[in-house]
Amino acid sequence: MTGTARTIEADAGKTVVIVGPASFELLEGEATILGASLDFLKHLVTRGKQTPIEIQSASSLRVQLGQDARVESVDGSTIPLSWREAASALSELGDGIAVVIGGADTGKTTLCTFLANSLTREGTRVGVVDADIGQTDLGPPTTMAAGEVTRPVLNLSQVNASERLFIGLTSPGRAKNKVINGVRRLVGYRKKPGEFVIVNTDGWVSGTEAVTYKLQMLDEIKPDIAFGIGGGDETSEILQAGHCATLLVGSPDIIKQRNQIDRRELRTLAYQKYLAGASSKTLRLGEAKIQDAISSETLDLHEISRRQVEEIRDAIVGFIDTDGLLQDIGVLKEVTPSAKTLRIWSRASHAPSLLELGGVKLSEDGRELGYR
Repeated sequence: MTGTARTIEADAGKTVVIVGPASFELLEGEATILGASLDFLKHLVTRGKQTPIEIQSASSLRVQLGQDARVESVDGSTIPLSWREAASALSELGDGIAVVIGGADTGKTTLCTFLANSLTREGTRVGVVDADIGQTDLGPPTTMAAGEVTRPVLNLSQVNASERLFIGLTSPGRAKNKVINGVRRLVGYRKKPGEFVIVNTDGWVSGTEAVTYKLQMLDEIKPDIAFGIGGGDETSEILQAGHCATLLVGSPDIIKQRNQIDRRELRTLAYQKYLAGASSKTLRLGEAKIQDAISSETLDLHEISRRQVEEIRDAIVGFIDTDGLLQDIGVLKEVTPSAKTLRIWSRASHAPSLLELGGVKLSEDGRELGYR
């Protein structure tokens, strides 16, 4: 992290909002983030994200800002009152399934984190399903995942994923049924008596197709309550047509709208995290079944044209185990039918049961090159 470090003093009752890219650490005092106590370690805020630090007692923070980063201080809490009402509604239910629906940059992930922390502090077991395949916090983009929140967390990336599924795309339009079936499956893994499952969804809500898609998702997973965030007409329409209890909540006033550059950079950082330590791996054709992640068609690479090789070169691939769960990702670099081999850039150590080819193309350093 480049930039000049400085110390910020803040009184109780203030909220310090750090907009990334930045790093910070609590030097003294007491503070919380979305209900989780802040420790004295260094934390990062990536570009396109922001962190609200609520000051509980007079505190000192060491902050280092990157390019275009900033720090703001506001009086009181940035958490909307409606979020506290949502947490109370879950507490009264005791257990079940809650789904959060809203457009992009409305605060869905932040709300899920706050709700999970609120329930965890009460002693309720909480599972989360992150189905935002473009900006998931529990795995790389193009995937969805589930895990248990065992303690209050500063963000969902601190939750250890117990199950991951490979979708192969960063938006659900071409994979609606696969996403819906994946959400239903992950909810099934986490749904247990006495446990709450909180489902974070993608931000596609605009248009008839998106509304139909979200309503089908609700019909499949049958939540006990759905929270709509952001107040858009489409979100309200989805809530009104869904067959469950609903509550419309507001977005924080400080919410930051991300541009396409921010979104792409966030995805790059996430890809890089899961490609760190990767190397070139050679698999023999026949070691694993190969399937198109979008069409679910089995691919025969023994006799493949040069044009088809170019089409799938640099495609993200998912290493799938015998249970259909994602073990790792990689990038398809080369197919050599004459040698009956394919070369993949990955950190995976074992040949998969199934290799799925996604629709996103990546460089070895995790930068998106386009789509196939």
